[in-house]
Amino acid sequence: MILFISCCDFVMKLELINCLNNTLSEALVDSKNIIEKTVNIVSLGCPKNLVDTENMINDLESRGYKIIPDAEKAEIILVNTCSFVTDARKESIDTLLDLSRYKEEGNAKLLVGTGCLISRYKDTLPNLLPEVDVMLSTFEESRLGELLDGLSQPNVKKNNTTELIIPQSIPFREKRLTPRHRAYVKISEGCDHTCTFCSIPLSRGPQISRKPEDILSEITRLGNEGVEEITLIAQDLTRYGSDLGLKDGLADLLLMIDRLNKVSWVRLLYAYPTLVTDRLLDVIRDSPSIVKYLDIPLQHVNGEVLRRMERPGNIDSSRRLISRIREKVPGISLRTTFIVGFPGETDEEFQELMSFVKWANFDHLGVFSFSREEGTPSYNMDGQIPARIKNQRRNQVMALQKKISFEKNKSYVGKVVPVLIEGPSEQSPLVLSGRIATMAPDLIDGEVLVLSGSASVGEIVECCITKAHPYDLEAWEISVPPIV
Repeated sequence: MILFISCCDFVMKLELINCLNNTLSEALVDSKNIIEKTVNIVSLGCPKNLVDTENMINDLESRGYKIIPDAEKAEIILVNTCSFVTDARKESIDTLLDLSRYKEEGNAKLLVGTGCLISRYKDTLPNLLPEVDVMLSTFEESRLGELLDGLSQPNVKKNNTTELIIPQSIPFREKRLTPRHRAYVKISEGCDHTCTFCSIPLSRGPQISRKPEDILSEITRLGNEGVEEITLIAQDLTRYGSDLGLKDGLADLLLMIDRLNKVSWVRLLYAYPTLVTDRLLDVIRDSPSIVKYLDIPLQHVNGEVLRRMERPGNIDSSRRLISRIREKVPGISLRTTFIVGFPGETDEEFQELMSFVKWANFDHLGVFSFSREEGTPSYNMDGQIPARIKNQRRNQVMALQKKISFEKNKSYVGKVVPVLIEGPSEQSPLVLSGRIATMAPDLIDGEVLVLSGSASVGEIVECCITKAHPYDLEAWEISVPPIV
């Protein structure tokens, strides 16, 4: 049987469905005390999921659980799933099924699924994945340790009802899955937008902002731990604080973070285009610790396509936005994402997107082929585009952007810039990998290959850029002579 916990219609209540059957209860009671158990955790998906996983790890360890890297030896296996697009759902399900074998081949007594896939398919997954013993929705992850502790009690009540409290105060994460010198900080959860292609509201619910004092406290402690770079994340950073009654809440928050003077770089990911205010841009321009970098997922620029997406704007408003940002923040690095092959997208509409990409000259750009997401309005829209055409259009945009990126990178050659050292490069363990301020973490925007240097991981050092590639740069640390 399955213990299945989910967020019902994004209201503030949960029902524990079939909390325990006799077989599961007896198995847990006979296994002595579940607090002594070992746990293997797999985190899939985006940085927001990674933060959720870090919170679960810290909660479990505070209760005496031991997190181990070997799934075969673990008595509890947990997968934090993703459901953003079809490939992500497939990866989540395949991972759960693959790890379920350790209940026969290893020590596993419980397979736990958490995250977006569970939230989104709460009604169908129990029957589809009987291999998974415990399922928790996104907001119920905070109760994982409490739940597992309770399962070990022989007199646990069945069919409990509990209040779902979505925490705005997140405990400081003593252990993180990111390197010591950088961290993701989630400032809000959920999304209030109604984009017809997006499934995020189905799995993460409406906008819920954390209180500013809680965020500042977390960043202060991270800075005291030696973190050099903070990346602020949310489904929509620019709506931060709207549910708390704050006006221009993100700009206010950035000012307070900058005044802390605790970290060297503060980076913004995911800004909704119509909510990028002049005051926000002024704060980015004038605050020393706020990186001159902004990720604005435009999704498209043709007015008719955007209307079908239920997003505002057109190519003219998009041009005005990009021009205004660059005028207000000279030298800012801009990243965006586009969707090609949205239902009904004509050749002319696609060519309008191509002309905009050429004009905008983005520093970084990602392209998604439209993915039909069950439960979203675009799933059954007329004019679905064949996969072959979607892939062709994606390849055309990326080929154009590759040329733009290469030209952008060439402009760095000969310049001395600060580089944050990440560690040995995946391309060669003999070369250090780093990033300039205009590159986001986790190789989203490429890397700087430091061919000569002695800096330690987490240091920000001055480097001279010596060579450009389409997405990467080569450099040498100016305090160390280059290898000849």
